[in-house]
Amino acid sequence: METKYLVIMEVSQKQAFIFSSNELKDNVTNSAIIAKVTSPEFFEEVIKDKNIYNTNKNIVYSGGGHTVLVFDTEEQARTFVQIITYHVMKYYEGLELFAKQLKCEGKITEKDLKQLSQELEVKKSKRKSAFHQGSFGIEALKNENSKISKEIKNKILKEEKDKNKELMPDDFKSVEEFAKLGGSKNKSNFIAVVHIDGNAMGKRVEEFRKSMKRKSWEEYRKAQKTFSDSIDKDFKNAYKEMAEEVKKAIGNEKLKELNLEDKNFPVRRIITAGDDICFVAEGRIGIECAVIFLKKLAQQKNKQDKKQYSACAGVAIVHQKYPFYRAYELAENLCSNAKKFVANLDPKNEKISGVVSAIDWHIEYGEMKESLEEIREMYQIEDQNDPSQLELRPYIVEAPLYVKEKEHIRLYENFKKLMRGFSDEEISYARGKIKELRRYLKQGEESAKYYMKTNLIDELGLIGYQGIYEEIIYKGVGSGKSLEEKTFIETKDRKKRCLLFDVIEAIDTFIALDEE
Repeated sequence: METKYLVIMEVSQKQAFIFSSNELKDNVTNSAIIAKVTSPEFFEEVIKDKNIYNTNKNIVYSGGGHTVLVFDTEEQARTFVQIITYHVMKYYEGLELFAKQLKCEGKITEKDLKQLSQELEVKKSKRKSAFHQGSFGIEALKNENSKISKEIKNKILKEEKDKNKELMPDDFKSVEEFAKLGGSKNKSNFIAVVHIDGNAMGKRVEEFRKSMKRKSWEEYRKAQKTFSDSIDKDFKNAYKEMAEEVKKAIGNEKLKELNLEDKNFPVRRIITAGDDICFVAEGRIGIECAVIFLKKLAQQKNKQDKKQYSACAGVAIVHQKYPFYRAYELAENLCSNAKKFVANLDPKNEKISGVVSAIDWHIEYGEMKESLEEIREMYQIEDQNDPSQLELRPYIVEAPLYVKEKEHIRLYENFKKLMRGFSDEEISYARGKIKELRRYLKQGEESAKYYMKTNLIDELGLIGYQGIYEEIIYKGVGSGKSLEEKTFIETKDRKKRCLLFDVIEAIDTFIALDEE
């Protein structure tokens, strides 16, 4: 009976390592370090002996900060782990790398791979066998991973820049400072931290592995690599296509409000590791960039299982000086909230997450809350007898028609249409009154209606209620003509939510990137 040895290597505390600094250049470099030390290229660079490591023979799959390998003998597996972990410990202090080995007798199956991952998680939870753990300095503003030599950092940053060119539009420069994304101190000094994560990818991996049950190990290994490589490539393609849309918007002068000097590009990739994506953008285009990414991703198809993708996005819009690690955590939590929203669209349908993409966001004005739950408490109506919420988000970005018909209110296209209406030149003179409406919406529907009628802008309720389904002529706003309107509506989760607040809140931090 043939015996093989599986090895999994994974970087732990990835976010703490990447975002240990408030400097964009450091975040980019730290992310590139993680990608490097778990890559086949790195293994070849460190281990010159092909009897110990050979990419074509030993790699099962690699990506997302971890790698699975297979070896013929226990000695080979042990030697490989010793060399790589020693090298990482010596030259990449602050990086926490875990490895786990599993002996497999007979044909390797999906159960073996699952067991390998489970045993690694047990090892990580004990945290006693970590090869190294440095100071992550989450609260620090400067990079705490400073014990990695400048020579190594500069080399990795150069390699990262070369890779980034493949995902960047021609004739533009990647920025290394948040201030160069296009913000302006006098007008808009926000950045958007975007976290995107593939939906139901764990289940998809399980389904793929089950489909390969009757295949030989070599067939499985080849298919697994194709499957993983395609995920990585498809998510990168979505990013690249999104970046091209931003380039097009710049060319069409839609972003003339941004302060873009020296051909600086207003979006910067930080993480593109499989289905785990993080990028930062100038604050006013962050929501649209995330939405375009989700739309472009839905058009990709995996080379191995021939299925398309869905994902969720969280967008934290914060001031440039806001602690970056907290901004990323907020973006992660917003992404998770969007995933919960998708799952609850049809709790009995386990496959719903695989076909729906959604987005959630928050615009931070300095209220340093500990959790998203605390943040959303601020969006409750002030009247304790009124359980209504001000925010309508998360929103559905991509979904089959039957889902959109079921949840026809919380569609991103409705938000966009309403934003377009509120930004119409015909009602631009009422912009100050519209912004002031936020305060009255907070007091409840009746208070908001009274304010709108008093200020001759009660037609906004009509725009919010009907304008998302049919075209509205905005010339009536400000005339005082009485029309049937609604400012709050009950959504499928049986909560009453405001139709107008999301748009009013975002009106100064939103620029549409499409042609309309």
